[in-house]
Amino acid sequence: MAPSRLTSDLVRGSKIETEVLETSTKHVFYTPGSSAKERQVRKEEKWVRDAYLGQGAFGTVHRERCEEGERKDTVRAVKEIKKRVMAGEELDYNRELEAIVKFSNPRYSHCFVRSDGWFETPNSVFITMEYLELGDLQSHLAHPLHEFDARDITAQIIEGLHIMHENDFIADFGISKRRLDDVTSLRTLQRGTFGFAAPEIFGLGSGANLGSYTSAVDMWSLGAVVHKILTGNPPFQGLSEVFKYISGQASFPMTDLQKRGVSENGQDFVSKLMAESPKDRLTAAGAAQHPWMTMHLDAPEDL
Repeated sequence: MAPSRLTSDLVRGSKIETEVLETSTKHVFYTPGSSAKERQVRKEEKWVRDAYLGQGAFGTVHRERCEEGERKDTVRAVKEIKKRVMAGEELDYNRELEAIVKFSNPRYSHCFVRSDGWFETPNSVFITMEYLELGDLQSHLAHPLHEFDARDITAQIIEGLHIMHENDFIADFGISKRRLDDVTSLRTLQRGTFGFAAPEIFGLGSGANLGSYTSAVDMWSLGAVVHKILTGNPPFQGLSEVFKYISGQASFPMTDLQKRGVSENGQDFVSKLMAESPKDRLTAAGAAQHPWMTMHLDAPEDL
């Protein structure tokens, strides 16, 4: 995406002047000088990759360490998004940049990771983010979590989704939904996309004919995440199972939730997040008021 396509002043203002070298990245900043003759002072930082953190459908995340500059020895996470996922197909990622910059405002710090800005090369966009020492949620899901803990995590996710939806953002940002061919490629499916993405993203179900996706895709994904936290498994093991459910050939799979002894309110919560029709799914506001989010749950004994 050429700079001329960036329509948001917020996004333009957060771009970092950068030189990407073979083994490092050099950023250039200008700070106010101490006199009229020295209006701006040029400062540089050198960052080097030192760890691989993870990969998604269209991007990878690495940890970087500052080797030179005022923030020497500081670490950060950097997400790289490829500008093209197919020959001749260019992703429009301006919306993701807008969301990340907007929600990096300190008043949202309790819900969102902070970004210090972004930079680009001819082939990729790089988004800098604060590095979280304890990793992501997946790294803590070697075993299912107690229902009390699962609900606490869910409440935090709902708060973030509510803020995003109130500001007309969808958490998936649309990057993985620009082309059905991209989403349903074997490469993407092998990463488990089908387990968490709403059926309309795959062109399935009543929501596939709406013309555009709504915040309901996030609510389906939230249901899948909550199911994973509670049971250790996604609710569906493949697209064929999703198709049977959304076509009415099978009911929502409750077996894993029941085996784990999840409360009836918990089971209802997950199933209502993952209703076949987008209009029937809980909204973020509705999810926050669901009985599962307000009922008494005993804390695990090890707390």
